[in-house]
Amino acid sequence: MLKALFVINPSSGRQNFLETIEKIVSRLIMEQTVNHIDVVYTRKQDDARNAVLNLQKGEYDFVTAIGGDGTINEVISGIADGGSEIPIAIISAGTVNDFANYLNLPATVNEFCEMIKNFRLKKIDVGSINGKIFMNVVAGGIATDIGYNVSKEMKAIFGKAAYYVEGIKEIPKQLFRPFKLRIESEQFTGSDEYLLFLVMNSQSVGGYKQAAPLASVSDGELDVLLLKKVELVQVTELIIKILRGDHINHPAVQYFQTKHIRIIPEDDSGISIDYDGEYYGTLPADIEVLEGKINVIIPQSHNIVEE
Repeated sequence: MLKALFVINPSSGRQNFLETIEKIVSRLIMEQTVNHIDVVYTRKQDDARNAVLNLQKGEYDFVTAIGGDGTINEVISGIADGGSEIPIAIISAGTVNDFANYLNLPATVNEFCEMIKNFRLKKIDVGSINGKIFMNVVAGGIATDIGYNVSKEMKAIFGKAAYYVEGIKEIPKQLFRPFKLRIESEQFTGSDEYLLFLVMNSQSVGGYKQAAPLASVSDGELDVLLLKKVELVQVTELIIKILRGDHINHPAVQYFQTKHIRIIPEDDSGISIDYDGEYYGTLPADIEVLEGKINVIIPQSHNIVEE
């Protein structure tokens, strides 16, 4: 039987999810899949990371990260930096859950318990920004600050709609505030005015499942999307293309895959960086992929396109 650590963010967006966790724990114990579960509740930033950072190899058979993308990021970064190589299971309890949705991870008690029983592992890449690990996306520019500007209360009450309301308010203001960046990578180097940059590990960002249609969490590369300054009349067309996953062919979009990229500001706009839904700081950024850094537990019947 298995020994597990559950790292739980009790203030994540979805209501009543703790009842689901109790059912999962009871079933894992009753079915003798797991015989020992330790629990850590997070209260502030970095609690989840610190809970796993100093774990030793074999101390647990797996760690379950329970919360939104920020909590899951902390657990992944703690395991990666700590070097324990302990497999990670994920239970999404946040509002958007890009990473878990992309991996098609289970959302029900039965499916999660069956996944643990089968214990199928997948090695995945993570990214590193200025030496700090992220699991899904680093972003800056138009609408990328919405995730950490929406209050927890708004997320809990309105769910994804809270992001849309904030977006409706902020996007028109930001459309006419481009910033000048220098991009340095093997695939592309140059300077231009941009409205947005995204550096992605998976295809799903901000609830858009095809934000990076060529991305894979196990290809040893990060996907970069750069949005140049566009006219207001082009915005509707671009949004439609994003929903279809066809935006990478738009003339205002640069899209490429790389192992390493540097993003350097060439003006004084002080561009903030979103880091898996949390505020990171400001540019410059030195970003690279770390191949096969994490073991994630996935369903036995899992069928990602990339496999």
